[in-house]
Amino acid sequence: MTMKTNKITLVAQTIGMYIMELPLYIWFIVELIPLNNESLANGLIKATLILTALVLPICIANIVLSVISVFKGESDVSKTVMKVKLALIPWFILNFAMCVIIIALMLNPFMMIGIPIVIAFLVVGTYFCMITTSLPDVAYYLRNVLIKKAEKLSPLRVAVVVCLFFFCLDVIGSVLFYNQNKKLATPSK
Repeated sequence: MTMKTNKITLVAQTIGMYIMELPLYIWFIVELIPLNNESLANGLIKATLILTALVLPICIANIVLSVISVFKGESDVSKTVMKVKLALIPWFILNFAMCVIIIALMLNPFMMIGIPIVIAFLVVGTYFCMITTSLPDVAYYLRNVLIKKAEKLSPLRVAVVVCLFFFCLDVIGSVLFYNQNKKLATPSK
């Protein structure tokens, strides 16, 4: 039950992540067209913040479900995690571009003092979105090693799980984790 719910929240988070930044993409496009409509820009920024606030509980639900699944989970969601990680590659590329544009917009003497705070906020927010999609695999591994004792600690497997905690490597880690789980599920001849 927990892992099935986790699959749903992973997909919901993925969709939500794309939707939450959609107003910002529209804002950047509108900025390219000289409309001088400040209320539209403010509205789109507010919409992004509201949508981000709506995605945050889904991310927290992924964390909670992952922790619960360490103790009560049964099914393997590594295929879903891998698909989500692959589906989010364009989001992370667009998110990086958006972050660069936001920092570039702050390059004036009056706003420069806030750049480190904004960078910290953007990095932490992006990392939070990334790590919450990795936790179901980490939880599954911890359950197999610590609770069920179905697996022994192996350096390769641990390295793959560690990859799930780093930008870019998390995608590779999720693919390798899924492939390893597939091999473990297939009885050797």
